Amino acid sequence: MSKDLHDLMIAFAPYIAAIISAGIAYLSYRESKRKTKHDELGDLVDRYAADNDRLRKENSELQDELEKERNSNGK
Repeated sequence: MSKDLHDLMIAFAPYIAAIISAGIAYLSYRESKRKTKHDELGDLVDRYAADNDRLRKENSELQDELEKERNSNGK
């Protein structure tokens, strides 16, 4: 390696390191933002699933009560 190339690399090393660090930070930020959005959507799906399960259970209980009421009125 020639002396001039070596001196040039040493002179620009901090700038190159800063550019690489900024690129990595940007990619990390973008991935974090994507993962956060994905986690929020997962939480939303879980909440809706829990609500649906609760509503199905309530519906089943109400149907059982209605059927019992119909059977007691029919006897």
